[in-house]
Amino acid sequence: MIEQSATVLRIENNHAVIEVRRQTACGSCSAKAGCGKSLLDNIFNLKPLQLSIPNTIEARKNDDVIVGLNESAILQASFYLYFFPLFMMIVFAIAADFLISGQYSEIVSIIAAIIGLFAGSRMSRIILDKKEKNKSSFFQPTLIKIIPKAVSINLVSKTI
Repeated sequence: MIEQSATVLRIENNHAVIEVRRQTACGSCSAKAGCGKSLLDNIFNLKPLQLSIPNTIEARKNDDVIVGLNESAILQASFYLYFFPLFMMIVFAIAADFLISGQYSEIVSIIAAIIGLFAGSRMSRIILDKKEKNKSSFFQPTLIKIIPKAVSINLVSKTI
C-alpha cells in the first residue's frame, strides 16, 4: 500500500472530501536551483489534489489523515498508460514497414507509429475503464488512519 498524507476539507454523505498535498524531493535536493523539474513545478504551480472517498475511519473536518492506494493498481495503471501505447506504436511502425515498400515507406511507417500510439492510448483507456467498473474499489484510494494532532503541554511550576 502506497501512503500519502492529506487533510479532510469536509464531510458529505459519508464521504470525506480530502486535499492531498503533492510531495516531491525537490525541497531536500542540493541541485534544485539548476533542476528542470523544480523549474517546471515553479512555473506551473500545481494545485493540491481534491478527492472524495468513503469515510471509513470516521474522520472529521480538518483532520490530517493517511490515504492509501493499492500498489498493484498503480503498476497496472502505469503499464496501460505508458508501456502499452509505446508497444502499439512500435507494432504499427514495424507492420507498416513490413507491408509497405518503396519510396514512401518511411513516412508511412512514421504515420503508422503515430496512429499506433493514439490507438494504444485509446485502447488503454477502454481497458482501464472496464477494469475500474469490474473492480470498483481496486483503483480507489482508501482512508487508513487519522494522524493524531500534536498536543502542547504547558508545565507550570508552583513555588510556595
